[in-house]
Amino acid sequence: MTPGDDGFEPFLWHDDSLHGLHLEVGDPEAGDWRADLILDIDHIVEWVRCDDQRVRFRVAPATLAFRHVTDLRIAVDWGDSGHRTALHPCAIDRIERARVQDQRICLDRPYWRFQIVLNWPAGGEISLGASEFDLALRAAPVLQDEQALRARPGLSG
Repeated sequence: MTPGDDGFEPFLWHDDSLHGLHLEVGDPEAGDWRADLILDIDHIVEWVRCDDQRVRFRVAPATLAFRHVTDLRIAVDWGDSGHRTALHPCAIDRIERARVQDQRICLDRPYWRFQIVLNWPAGGEISLGASEFDLALRAAPVLQDEQALRARPGLSG
């Protein structure tokens, strides 16, 4: 998937769990100034309405990668529990994008500003510039009652 696709949908990632992020950077000494942001998510491939009106979910571990990243900003605050509450994965509400009009990078293609709005923790967001993104499922989707996988492979799995 790339942001140039007509099918970009900001809610494609609604309620996906975010388990981790990784920066992959090139070697500037070799002239490789690339920086990619790699997100480890549980991607809800499909929301399935059952005959009894329950909703189940087809969920797969996935890698969501943004390419040629600039201006990364991460604002996530789980609050102050007095050191009593354990962390749990972030949850994505939506991903928005807007074309960068005065771009200064990747001049041979469109460049975008992405904003990953979180619904947990409330008010959290990750924003960045990127030339493109891609989503790769790392295993077949599993039909289940929960929106996140219980047993899941990590980024290398």
